[in-house]
Amino acid sequence: MQVMPALILALLALASAASASVVRLDEEVSGPNPIRKVVNLMEKMQEKVAAEAKKEDGLFEKFQCYCKRTQKQLEDDIAKATGLSNVKPEDIAAKEAQLKALEQSVEDLKNEKIEEEKTLASAKAVREKEHQKYLKSEQEHVETENAAESALKSLKATETDPDNSTHAPVQNPGSFLSRLEKVSQGPSAFSQQLTALLQDRSEAAAPGEVNVLIKDLEEKAEEAWRQEVGNDAKESKEYDGVKSSKQKSIKAVLEVMARKAKKIGDLKVEIVNMQHALAGGAKALAENEKMLAELKKDCAQRASEQEEKKALRAEEEKALQDT
Repeated sequence: MQVMPALILALLALASAASASVVRLDEEVSGPNPIRKVVNLMEKMQEKVAAEAKKEDGLFEKFQCYCKRTQKQLEDDIAKATGLSNVKPEDIAAKEAQLKALEQSVEDLKNEKIEEEKTLASAKAVREKEHQKYLKSEQEHVETENAAESALKSLKATETDPDNSTHAPVQNPGSFLSRLEKVSQGPSAFSQQLTALLQDRSEAAAPGEVNVLIKDLEEKAEEAWRQEVGNDAKESKEYDGVKSSKQKSIKAVLEVMARKAKKIGDLKVEIVNMQHALAGGAKALAENEKMLAELKKDCAQRASEQEEKKALRAEEEKALQDT
């Protein structure tokens, strides 16, 4: 680009000389116009100058992006290093003590979580045991109802007054209970209670008396069953409350553990950076500052050169346009 003004001057001189020596001839004998040749050549040079200018501008734009990006990175690194340049051993010791306390806190939370899980598991085991007892009571209730129904049917076969449901006297309780167990497919809690009542008697049960005993036992069994149902519902509700409370507690502990685990990670990184600063951070800081100064100098010099080139191109383009 430095030889372009001289070249342009030479072309201008050539154009003037060609213009002075041109002799008007007839079209049959005249050759190519020398001035047109010079003009065409100058137009091509103008296009070449514009293309080279566009290419240089693109390269310079990329260089400017590199300067800005690298300068920002170095400035950020210097800012961080400056903050760590005054690190002392006692500062690191204080951070390490803070880290140790956090780690112990997380360990305590782990133990708390384990205890909450044990409490929940224990409550679940108790609840399952209580429910199994309830299911057993439910089975006994069904058996009692069936046994009472069978007993009443057995007595009905000996009724002497169907209108009043009066059965014949039970002379042999053992024989009656044996028939009852046979119908009920084995002994039941109801038959055992009825056995105790009949065997304690010194004389035969009067007509209709066994009916009363059976109904009385049936009513007591029904009352006991209603209490079992109420107790099971109450115990289920209590367990649900304990379960919900413990699950919320465990969730809260896990959330606190997660937050503290993040703090532990950040603190470990900070300690490593402090140790690095204490060991050789000052040297790295000086190197980054030197690189930044050199970068600014190079970028400024390149920007100045670019402005000079743009001014020179403007002169060349003006000279070409004025020709």
